[in-house]
Amino acid sequence: MPIILLKPLIIVCRGCKWIILIFIKFIGLIGFYVPMFGETEYDPVQQYASISIDEQLEALSAAVKAGKASGIIRFVGLSNETPYGLMKFIQVAEKYASHLKIVSLQNSYSLLCRTFDSAMAECCHHERISLLAYSPLAMGILSGKYFSPGGGPTDARLNLFKGKYSEGESRYNLSNKIIKAATVKYLNIAKTHGLHPVSLAIAFVLRHPLVASAVFGATKSWQLREVLNACKIELTFEVIEEINKIHSRFPNPCP
Repeated sequence: MPIILLKPLIIVCRGCKWIILIFIKFIGLIGFYVPMFGETEYDPVQQYASISIDEQLEALSAAVKAGKASGIIRFVGLSNETPYGLMKFIQVAEKYASHLKIVSLQNSYSLLCRTFDSAMAECCHHERISLLAYSPLAMGILSGKYFSPGGGPTDARLNLFKGKYSEGESRYNLSNKIIKAATVKYLNIAKTHGLHPVSLAIAFVLRHPLVASAVFGATKSWQLREVLNACKIELTFEVIEEINKIHSRFPNPCP
């Protein structure tokens, strides 16, 4: 799906000591069906007719052109996209000089979701497209807060909106034993190496060569501090090796 600039989100840039406020808005369901939020297989039955990619790029390019003078809209990217969708947008953009090229991809990426590393990473590498990794903490699961007595703070998102957020709960299902087992393993790595779980999770995402930034939602000052600390952390070969062993045992429990 295309994204343009409008709604505030916090982003921390790879290798930087500062944060950027950007504005992103999903342009409704004008794209096409893609499996996401816990789905692992493509279902042809769910495909639907949609606005053509050509028409979408034409409208987005016009919006950027109109907003460039004021700096409101500068670039166009995609979100929750597949390798097929990304390459189709690139293919159509190359056919028309007036169409803008896709410059970024905003997909989920975390210790619990590394699906980007397969076909999508190859596409982005060759097409010089950066990943804006959202949900680097897997909706807070990787902080370990949901495994504390009582199931974590009442104002934590998965508790606050329990039963009201089907898309999030389908991907980040706290009753899923595999998600819990994998998370506990990652929490143990952080403890063993003297790292805060948040710092470990964010540092892992930021070390990826195709990641331009990590998108997160901090509601408390300590959360922001840990994210900023992660920018200064260089994970050792030993830590990465341990992470990859867990990933091999529990591959992508939150796709």
